[in-house]
Amino acid sequence: YHEAFGLAQVVPDQVKMQRDSLFGLASVTKVVATGTAFGICVDDGLLDFAMPVRDALPELRGEGIDAVTVRHLATHTSGFANTKYHGRVEGEAMLEMMLGASPQWTAGTHYEYCCLNMILLGRAVERASGKRLDVFCRERIFEPLGMHDTAFGPVPPSPRVVPSGAPKLGEIEDGQARAAGRPVGNAGLFSTAADLARFAEMMLGEGRLGDTIVLRRATHEKMTRNLLAPPLPARGFCWEMDLQASHRPKRLSPSAYGHSGHTGQSLWIDPEKQVYLIVLTNRNHPKMVGGDRKLQQYQARARIGDAALEFLGY
Repeated sequence: YHEAFGLAQVVPDQVKMQRDSLFGLASVTKVVATGTAFGICVDDGLLDFAMPVRDALPELRGEGIDAVTVRHLATHTSGFANTKYHGRVEGEAMLEMMLGASPQWTAGTHYEYCCLNMILLGRAVERASGKRLDVFCRERIFEPLGMHDTAFGPVPPSPRVVPSGAPKLGEIEDGQARAAGRPVGNAGLFSTAADLARFAEMMLGEGRLGDTIVLRRATHEKMTRNLLAPPLPARGFCWEMDLQASHRPKRLSPSAYGHSGHTGQSLWIDPEKQVYLIVLTNRNHPKMVGGDRKLQQYQARARIGDAALEFLGY
């Protein structure tokens, strides 16, 4: 089932949502691009899920780094605080400043959702592969899967591009990803529902879509199982698995994994029920809101998902 509803844009003119509307995915970038790219590097023998982060990124300068592994980064238990670096410096200077960050908590003891974790994972992919993150993802994920509308932004403005909280149509909304001046691992990917469906089909296929193998089955299994024990929330390798997640449809099985995006996106994949769910909205247009209203918008995506799952017999 694939359908578009309502308006993609309400000001200055009304533009209808289309089935092929192009959305800024915000943090869904973390799983579709960064986490998957890291898994491919594991398959290539370039990286390892358990390796110390200092082995992946010797240029890190912070104190207390030695105990941090890439798994800690991928599960947001590295100890890094969710500090935002844009506004102080931009471009390579901002990325260089991030290399000096120090953990605020002992690795593995505290959950703190942190974009820096994913930016560092993306940098590790670049260092190991010798390719920029967008080039690696295009060559190893998007082109093999036929995701022809998927790319890191900014993208040229057009009636297909859904506005967000970004200053201009087609720009990346996330401040750090926009200020970096080049693709980074936490946000910045643009895609369509149809392209994300191809990605989700590959994930349901345990790393394979038809004759195309993106991830080895064993690697896929390691990435999509819960890596944390209570009281920490359930997380896979970059994937969210918390049963209490506000945007998680209740009709999914406990083994489902997914991720949300600040711009209004939800992606869930359920290996037990063999179903995936993609809900894409323009939450931050024409105005971004927070607090209870933000929570309600996340919960609305879960209800939309449950309505679709119920209609289809799940």
